[in-house]
Amino acid sequence: MAKAKGKTSAGLTKSLKNRDQYLRTSFLYQASVLMANSASTSPDLAESATSATAPLSRFYASQMKSVARKGVIRLDPNIKRSVCKRCDTVLIPGRTCAIAIENGSVNTVPHADVLTHTCKVCGGQKRFPVGQNRDFLVFTERPDHVVE
Repeated sequence: MAKAKGKTSAGLTKSLKNRDQYLRTSFLYQASVLMANSASTSPDLAESATSATAPLSRFYASQMKSVARKGVIRLDPNIKRSVCKRCDTVLIPGRTCAIAIENGSVNTVPHADVLTHTCKVCGGQKRFPVGQNRDFLVFTERPDHVVE
């Protein structure tokens, strides 16, 4: 009986298309988060935004985006949600971003609630609809839609 093409003895696929680019984006994201966490250890925003590692964190995040764009690979929605689009700062709740639930409707309709992440460095906002369900999950995160 012949081996299945592209499979190893453990049953895992041997090769993933653009594997090196996925590994590089993963490494750059992890390095960016590490630098952002070390930059924001002080409670004062002015000190954490001007520390030596904050620009390095933003540089790693911008490099991650450019590698993904050049390699035409998709970033995971969780990664895209955790990086500011305007300044490439890693959004760490309470440190580099503020989180609030807003309802901008006139009659305060409960299904119009929006979760807002506001970057403390540039003031950029990311808005996600939550509605009546406060435990909102994006389609790709729902366990009933995961294919194994």
